Amino acid sequence: SFSDADDGVEDQIIGRYLEVEFELTSLPDAVTTSVCSQSDEDAHCHALGVILYELFSNLSPSPMPHSAFPKVACCPLIELGYPASISMLVQNLLECGEVNRPYNAYDSLETLSKDLHLLLLDPNRFLFDQELSAKIGSKQLSFREHILYGREKEISLITDAFCRVSSGKSEALFIGGFSGAGKSRLVNSLTSRVDHAEGYVLTHKFDQISKERPLLEVISVFNNLCLLVREKRSSQELLVIVKNLVEVFGTDFSMLARLLPNIKAIHPGLIQTDHISESGDQMKLQNVCFILQRFMRVVSSTLHPVMLFLDDLQWCDNSRNSPLKLIEGILCDVGGSSCFFFVGSFRSNQVQDDHAIFHLIDNLSSFGVPTAKLSLEGLKPDDLNTMISDAMRIFPRICKPLSEIVFQKTKGNPFFVLEFLRSLVDGSFLEYSAKKRRWHWDLDRIRAMDVADNVLDLLSRKMSGLSENVQKSLAVAACFGMKIKESVVNYLSADPGFSNIQSGLEHVIAEGFMIKVGTSDFKFVHDKVREAAYGLIPQNEKRLYHYQLGMSLYSISKGRDVDDIIFSIADQINLGMYDSLVHNPELGLDLAKLNEMAGVKAACSSDYPTARSYLDIALALLPKNRWESHYDLTLRLHFLLAKSAHWCGDMEKACDVSQKILEGCRHTEDKIKAYHRLVLI
Repeated sequence: SFSDADDGVEDQIIGRYLEVEFELTSLPDAVTTSVCSQSDEDAHCHALGVILYELFSNLSPSPMPHSAFPKVACCPLIELGYPASISMLVQNLLECGEVNRPYNAYDSLETLSKDLHLLLLDPNRFLFDQELSAKIGSKQLSFREHILYGREKEISLITDAFCRVSSGKSEALFIGGFSGAGKSRLVNSLTSRVDHAEGYVLTHKFDQISKERPLLEVISVFNNLCLLVREKRSSQELLVIVKNLVEVFGTDFSMLARLLPNIKAIHPGLIQTDHISESGDQMKLQNVCFILQRFMRVVSSTLHPVMLFLDDLQWCDNSRNSPLKLIEGILCDVGGSSCFFFVGSFRSNQVQDDHAIFHLIDNLSSFGVPTAKLSLEGLKPDDLNTMISDAMRIFPRICKPLSEIVFQKTKGNPFFVLEFLRSLVDGSFLEYSAKKRRWHWDLDRIRAMDVADNVLDLLSRKMSGLSENVQKSLAVAACFGMKIKESVVNYLSADPGFSNIQSGLEHVIAEGFMIKVGTSDFKFVHDKVREAAYGLIPQNEKRLYHYQLGMSLYSISKGRDVDDIIFSIADQINLGMYDSLVHNPELGLDLAKLNEMAGVKAACSSDYPTARSYLDIALALLPKNRWESHYDLTLRLHFLLAKSAHWCGDMEKACDVSQKILEGCRHTEDKIKAYHRLVLI
């Protein structure tokens, strides 16, 4: 009999269960012992199949010859209007009576029980047939993006760590693993919990393109924390925060406002803009760290803990100005009571034992900061099978042979698995039958198919089949890192050579390679996707490609306020400009001024390592007789470079640059400034 479950949740499909009672003696060759042979199990399953078929079809069984048990000649239940899962279940029970029993035939009632539980516990996925899209050929696998298969232990560990932070402690968690192992997804599974606890979630992903300015990017993340505070706190709470900030910083408040300009968002009348500019520009890493320590003491608490997730730490260098030094200072703040949870992930196959990550781990442990390290491997075969079962809405026992092949070819790497399965669908190795309302595959064809050795090759093959415009849009976006700003896209669209980039990026989103961030910027869904897109550009053409992009932006935006994309312009040009400047010294002067602008912007944010990099390039672009032909610009660049080197802690370079000022400057007041810089050093 069918019975409705009494504890169903509102707005969800209520599970139904079937109760069947029969006497074992009524079954052929039944045994009453607790241990059954396989033939006994087959007898039980077949008999139950006959009962269920009669129940559903209201038809009497028709015995067939040459069968181990009385076999039923029947039409599939799916043709009578029943779901494909019910039809398959009954069919697999009846198949137990065949001499040459198929692989899908049940081997025991216990196996049947597992399938029945899936029908009951998740009817939307395993009981009811999925509706077909009106668009022909649009049938896709139904991946459960919100589920982390096989990561229950890791989820528990990271959740427990955050709970401890919420009780008034600071902790650090480091997650290693190969690209595609699911490091980011593991951390993202915690964000909703942090929001529910009224905490703040800060995230940033480093990439190879912007690895020259990681400190600036981390400071920018804390700057965004000001906006989160304003968004989540009431007017009364903001007044309390402002009062505490003023008390903690006192006369140093202008330094905070200069480091984190968004602080005025908490209270617009907190500080005047013109006062910020008077605070000077000498703020080295120790100053930045001290300011952020005091800031975190005020904004983080047991009621509002702060979680910072920095992804792809392998791109952080080992310099004394590494952003990891900043993180270490905040976590080791002896004078504060910050509730700060730091999570950092990295590709374990791309870091050496002496990387800054491991120095940070050792330093935190020595200081007594609770620190844990996780290593994510590929999914285990059973977890992978569950994932594929869910995606195809089919019983796990049915897709297990397919899962075994997928595991062999992907080693269980979650992202590789997803892309490999999608490639099976695209290549018609895995097809959905509208008639049978389920997925079908040919194991022999899949075993024999030419499979890429890694996910990067798989993605590259897929991208190579796209239209020329879509491939070009992918390549352009990849040149800017994991994300390309809307303003960059708008400027490029004005160039006839890139006029179709906007529509191309929309097609890229439709293909699933990128997503929209908010309503503006375009972001790659995974770093391997970005890497494959970058690979569309031949290796010997990459420098020229970057240069052409940069010059396009530079030409179109010339004379406009480009403060928001100044780094994008300078980076693209710097990656490939030298070959193009041999016969164009005037252009070199323009680009020197461009790099000066980028260096000044970085210095204003107290990222002196980045500023030094841009200023070095600016000076290199000037002619050899720079002191004679471009005195003011040369003097200005030398002073800026000396100051940046000083605050980076590179005293030798700072002294060397200051000495060059003394050798090249014309006026006494300029020499006095140079001597003053030497005294400070």
